[in-house]
Formats: sequence, structure tokens, C-alpha cells
Amino acid sequence: MRFPHRTQGATLIVSVLFVMLILAVIMAVTAQVTLSTRRSSADQQRILAARYAAESGVAQVQSRLRAMKSLLDASSIAPTVGDPVVEARIRDLCGVSVLPAPTAAGAVVCTFPDTGLSGNAARVGIFDLAVSADDFADQGFRRTTATDRARFWMTMFSGQAATEYSGTGGDGSTYRVAYGLTPTELRRYAESEYRLYFTVPSVTAHGITPLATQRLQVRASGGSSVSTYLRIGRGSFARYALFTNHHFQSAGAEADGQRINFTGRTLFSGPVHTNQHFLFEGNPDPAGQPVFWGPVTSAGCPTGGIGPVTAPDGTVGEGCTVTAQAGAFFDSTAQTFVGQDAMTPSPDAPVSGDNAPQFNNTVTWNSDYEPLPTSNQYQNAAAIQGGLHLSGDVTELQLYRDIIAGQEVQRITYTQGGTTVNLSYGPGGALRRLDPSGTWVAALRDPDGSIGSTGTPATFNGVISVEGGRIQNLNGGPNAAQPLPAGASIASFAGVTVAASGDVDITSSLRYTEPPCSGENTGAAPAPCDNLAARNILGVYSSQGDVNLISPRSCPGGDGTCPSLGEDPEINAVLMASQGAVQVRGFDQGAPLGRVKLIGGVIENYYGAFGRFNDSGPTNGYGRNFIYDQRTADGFAPPFFAAQRDWQIELFTVAADGTSAKLDADDGRGIRLQGDAVAVGGDTP
Repeated sequence: MRFPHRTQGATLIVSVLFVMLILAVIMAVTAQVTLSTRRSSADQQRILAARYAAESGVAQVQSRLRAMKSLLDASSIAPTVGDPVVEARIRDLCGVSVLPAPTAAGAVVCTFPDTGLSGNAARVGIFDLAVSADDFADQGFRRTTATDRARFWMTMFSGQAATEYSGTGGDGSTYRVAYGLTPTELRRYAESEYRLYFTVPSVTAHGITPLATQRLQVRASGGSSVSTYLRIGRGSFARYALFTNHHFQSAGAEADGQRINFTGRTLFSGPVHTNQHFLFEGNPDPAGQPVFWGPVTSAGCPTGGIGPVTAPDGTVGEGCTVTAQAGAFFDSTAQTFVGQDAMTPSPDAPVSGDNAPQFNNTVTWNSDYEPLPTSNQYQNAAAIQGGLHLSGDVTELQLYRDIIAGQEVQRITYTQGGTTVNLSYGPGGALRRLDPSGTWVAALRDPDGSIGSTGTPATFNGVISVEGGRIQNLNGGPNAAQPLPAGASIASFAGVTVAASGDVDITSSLRYTEPPCSGENTGAAPAPCDNLAARNILGVYSSQGDVNLISPRSCPGGDGTCPSLGEDPEINAVLMASQGAVQVRGFDQGAPLGRVKLIGGVIENYYGAFGRFNDSGPTNGYGRNFIYDQRTADGFAPPFFAAQRDWQIELFTVAADGTSAKLDADDGRGIRLQGDAVAVGGDTP
């Protein structure tokens, strides 16, 4: 059947209109999709720009952290700056008038407010002492005045009063970020060691464009479990098991080339250092080698090379006057020198013929030269301020633990010029004096520091210093021969430093109430130190003479006719003779007397003799049973003991398990924001 022409025309029109409608819909949809795509792309670009801006904020903070680390890496305090100057800056930092006595665990000097060091230029004076305007200029700072430097440190450690940083990009984006390190507390570990603890918080940066905002969070490296501390201090010489300036018995021995040799009898469990060279002697017996359980360091100054040198600041002190030679001598007969680069199989485990010293820790053949002090001026000042200061020779000094009125006390009895004075103090430090009636009364201190019957009630800081004289008879008092604890020389709570300009002669055992260590070193293991919480400690220091252990064989009237040690004496102390030697008087006389058991360390200008021996064994004097007091490795030391010359400023991190690691100089990469970066949305700051 055929449709009429009229119907055919209408159908055609409808079809055309329908096609046009479909095309219109397609075009509209296409246009909408295109518009939406363009709008989405524009939004993404704005978000990306905001993200980049936020990352710029993070980079700004990281740059400040890097600059701070680099400034501290370059920092230094001149050796001529004394402890009182640093102590004053530490007091300002904490806002306190008195510093607490140091402890092994660190005495808390202060805790800091949430706002850290912001707004108080006096608090950052310690940084100004250590970091100069030139140091700031070297890091690219254009403004380096004292005010500018103080502002940098105040803003760097501003805590919750975080300093705001902002900036603008070329595309119109901006960033804002507020940041400040959070100081938590400052602790005192020794007279000359302080640690400023702080945390490195995460950073939140805001990136802003006209139509988008991004907030970027970046956590600190290591996360919140890591604490950081800035250590400012100069180490105590008490940290050494053995330190020798000249590794010879005397100046004459050095002139003759008669070196001290370490043999199979040598067993050290702590740090051993010499400013010269070691000589090692071994034999084919596996047990016939020197054994070292602690780090060993040698500055390598050649024989005869120690003398006066001029420092860059113009001061003159002792040092190595010739070029140091990294290496060691082997074989006591041949005395063959082997340089560090020629050591085989390696510098960490050198072997030369039958000589193969056993290093169970690190060994360094090119260590820095460490000068020894030449006076006890530091101890004199401390004694005048809060200890016992004496002038001229002291005939006898007794130290011993006692019980008075049911309380443990530390007794100090000295004889000078025919007069004997009895003193004591308890855990609180109040010093008491035994008057002629036999009554204990408060000891009084005059303005010049002398102890007597006038002045104000005295406390005792642990220092006994003899200026311009010697101590002829240092002993453990009437009960020195008794078993512990009654026979102890140092009470459980006491820390004592005995210092003298001249010789100090030790005539009896000197023991702690609570020894930190026991047993002795062996080739298989160092002596155990299981009582590291013990608080008693003794230091004996001669600044210009010798520390002499008096053998009964040396008595002028015959064996044992003078105050002297017995067989197998025990000395619990750090012994130091900075211009002389720690030695046995009578080391080469009479039959041997066993061994000296030392719990502590020996620091000396020359390596003092204790006895003589041959291939069959000891022939005279004493052998050595030296046990390192492990507490001193962590900064625990006798009060106001001799400190090393150079100040050190170092950064450390402390992990959650308590282990610490030094952040070496690395252009600022040690403190960084390198953790997770999380964009958390488009809120408006």
C-alpha cells in the first residue's frame, strides 16, 4: 500500500527534527563534559599550586633547622673561657640563681615553659658565647648583630609560641607555617657538662591560592619517640682507665728511648690514651697478648716532641711541636714502628711478628693531642667556695666512713702544723666540727673560705685542696683494715676530691662503702661492674708532683717502719698526676707484695712504675689489677675533678630505648623533617 505524499512529507520533517534534537543533546552534553573537565583541571591546578606553596613552607622550616645545625657544628667556646663564665650563662638560660650539684643521672637545673626561650634575650646568652657573628655570616645571614643573633635563637627554640614564617609565590600563592623547637629541660652531669634537651615537633604548613587551600603535615625524622640534646661541656679526665702524656717512665727514660711496653700481663677494661705511641709485646701463646676492652687512642707525638705550642688565639700551652705520626711500636727488643697505613691485616687489628694486641673496642692511631692541666687552681677555687682549702704541707689526711648518732657520715681528719682538726658531714652536706670538749658542732666558714669557729654555717661540696703544699700521709683512718662497710674510706653517699700542688702519698687502702665493680679483668671478659648506681667516688690529684703509693719496703728505718701499704692493697679512686706520675715508692725494693687492686683510673704525665718482673714472674713491688669504674664513662666523676681543656658543643639524639647517637657535622642533615608528608585537606588557616 502506498502512503499519500502528504504523510510522507510529515514523516520526513519529524525525522529531521528528531535527529536535530539528538544532535543538540549530544552537543549540550559534550559542552558540559568539556566545561566540567576544564573546571576540574583548573581546580586540580589550584590545589596543586596550594600544595606546592605548603611544601615551600615546610622547606622554609627545614632550611632554618639546617642553618641551626650548621651554626652549632661551627660553634666553639675558647679554652680560656672558665667554668664560672659558662655557669653564669647556664643560670641565665634557666633563670636560676644557683646550680645544683651534678649527678651521674643528670641533676635537673630547670624545666622550660611551653613558650620555650621566646621573648627573653638573656636566656640565649650561652648560644652567643659559642656562635659568633662570623659564624652567622658564613651561613649566609645578612643581619648578624647581637640582637639579630639573639632573635634567631629565641625564635628557633620558641616552643608553642611558635614563630610564623610566610611567603608568596610567583603564581599568587602564599604559605604560612608556625614552628619552634620545644626545649624541655636542662641537666647538669658534671661541673663542666650540661645538656639542653629538646624535641623536634612535626610541622603543619598551609598553602593558599585564591580558590584553594592545602594543609601539609610532616613529622620529624624518627618521630615523636626521639629526643635531642645539645651537650655543652669539657670532659673530665676521670673518664680514662689510663691516660699518659709521655709514654715513658721518666724524662730520662724518654731521652734514652726506654719505652713502656704493654705485654700479656696488660688488661685494661676502659678507655686508654697516650699523647705519644704505644709499644706492644706479645708471644706465640694465645694468652700472651695485651688485651684492651675499651677504646684505645694514640695522638702519635714522636719521642721528644711534646713542648710549648702557640694556639690560634695566641695563648701558649703544651702540645706536639713536631708532626704527629699515626702508628705504634711492636716488639720491645726491636722496637719496630709500624705506621697506620702499613698495619696488616688492618689498623683495627694490627699484627707484627708475634705481637698481636687484642682490641675488643675501637682503636684510633691519629687521635687529638690532649694537654694536661698544670695547676690545681680550679680545685682551690671550689674549696674556698664550699670545700676545705688548706695552705702549705699537710702532715696527715684521714678519710673514713663513720656512724655518728646512728647516721652514716663521712669523716675528714687532717693534721697541719701539729694541730689536728676533725670534721664530718652527712648526706645533707652540712659540715660539722669536733670541738675540744668532744662535741660535734656546726662548722663555720669565714668569707675567705676558711673553716673554724666564726662565720656562717658551712656545707661541704666534696673538695679538699692543698695549695702550695703536699699531703704526706693520706690514709683510710683508724678502721682502714676492717672489712666493708665499716672499713670504708668513702661513705655510700660521698663524693670527694683530694687535690694538692705537691706530692700526695697514699699509705693505706682506700675503699668505697659500695664498690661499683668486683672481680678482675681476664682475657675473656672485663671485670663485672654490676653496681653502677653506687654514688661514692674518690679522686686524688697532684697538679705538680706525684701520687705515690708507699711500699713498706721503702721505709727509711726498715721494712714497714713508716706509714705504708700492706700486701694486696685496694685503692678505689681515680688517681691523677698531671705533671708527675702515679707510682709505687719502693717499686724496685724487696720481695714482691702482691697486686694493687685499683677500681678507677690513672691519669699521669709519665707512666709510673709499680713493680718489676721477669719471665718467671714478679721480682719487686706490686703487680696491677686495674678495674675501670664504668660509671665514669657516662660523665660521673669526683667533684670538681680536673677537666680537659677544650669545650665541646655536640648534638645527640636519644631513642625510645635510651640509646644515644651523636649527630656529626653534616651540613644540617642531622635534624630534618623527612617523615611522612600528608595533605589533610583544604581548610583555611
